[in-house]
Order: sequence, then structure tokens, then C-alpha cells
Amino acid sequence: MFGDDVRSAATAARSGDRAGVERLTTLLWPYVVRYCRARLGNGREASRRVGEVAQEALLVVARDVSSLASHEFPVREVYRRIAGTVNRARADAEFGIVDAPREVSLLLQRLHPVAREIMLLRVIDGLSVHDTAGVVGVPVGRVLVVQHEALRDLRGATV
Repeated sequence: MFGDDVRSAATAARSGDRAGVERLTTLLWPYVVRYCRARLGNGREASRRVGEVAQEALLVVARDVSSLASHEFPVREVYRRIAGTVNRARADAEFGIVDAPREVSLLLQRLHPVAREIMLLRVIDGLSVHDTAGVVGVPVGRVLVVQHEALRDLRGATV
């Protein structure tokens, strides 16, 4: 349902409809901000940075609205595009988790980067297995296996 809303708003935006652009921005903004917060942290210093990165990520999405409108899975495509923006923004920043205790952040840092990204997308962002597979670029079965192994490793780990 959400993917259909994104696709229809992107189609309207592609045709030059200002209301379509506004609707697309309104639909995506909370998800883009949540994604950025999950990767950049939620402290006082990070809060302003999250807003800036979220705006930049939304601009990246808006620049190529035409392909988004015709994409089979528009939500996956949105996450792919904002992931690149966020990864560039956090390249020199310390890894952080939204509202998570420092111990959880330290535990997640122990995971392989792909496993950490899968855990963040599935648990923090609430993406489906299929959407997560599309964002990370691995098969659905691999997402399930990596998530299972990461959860097992996290259960046995201590800080």
C-alpha cells in the first residue's frame, strides 16, 4: 500500500504536479528522518545533522523522481538512494542507534557491516524481508539467515 502511494505521488511529481511533489515529500519525510537517526544517532549534536542529511537524502530521491515512478518496488529504491547519502554523511561519524543504550550500540558494532545493516533495517526501520533484501542487495533467504545468526550472536554476547 505504501509503495503504491509512493509510486502514485512520484508519477504525479514526474508530470510536474507541485501537489505530487509535496505529497511525495510528506510521505517519505518521516521514513527518511527515522533512517537517518538510526544511522547517525539521536543526541543533541546529531539532531541538527540528522535533519540536514535527511534533507539532502530527500533531494537525492527527488532528483530522479521519474525512475522512482516506474520502479517495480519504489520503497526499495528510496532506501537505496538515501542509504548512499547517509553512508557518505556518517563516513567520519561515530556509529549510533536511536534511543538505544550504549551497550546495544557497542553490541551492534561487533556485527559484520552487512549483518548490522540488516538488523537496523529489519528491527529499527521495520522493513520487510523483501524490502531489506532489495536495499542490501542480497537474496531474501540470505537476509533471514544473516538476521538469525546476528540475533544468535547478540544473545550470547556481553559488553
